[in-house]
Amino acid sequence: MNCERCRIKTLKVVSDADGVDSMGFEGERKENVVVIGDGVDAATLASCLRKKVGHTEIQKIVLGVQMNCQKCRRKALEVVAETDGVNALALQGDDRIVVSGDGIDAAHLTYCLRKKVGHTDIISIMLVHQ
Repeated sequence: MNCERCRIKTLKVVSDADGVDSMGFEGERKENVVVIGDGVDAATLASCLRKKVGHTEIQKIVLGVQMNCQKCRRKALEVVAETDGVNALALQGDDRIVVSGDGIDAAHLTYCLRKKVGHTDIISIMLVHQ
């Protein structure tokens, strides 16, 4: 973020979004916005930030997915890989998937994983303001 004014605008936009439990800034220059909550629509949030603050892209989404076996892991990775906007994905431990990309609808991705794999939670969403 270039200035304190942009940070304040960002705080206002994110705090008004549905499902946001907490948020904060990360990075050397505090350019990363981390949003934590259940049911946060990352694509809509990024769109609102683009309109009111400037260019914003989703950098990373961390999902907690109930994966009891190798078949569940493979199915979860397939569902994530087929999602629009996903540039990269990785397993983190036994129950987390880290997804990177731009324009990812985190709520829809969570819905698809719940339907095809099992219980899924959005752990965190990191947005980058450029």
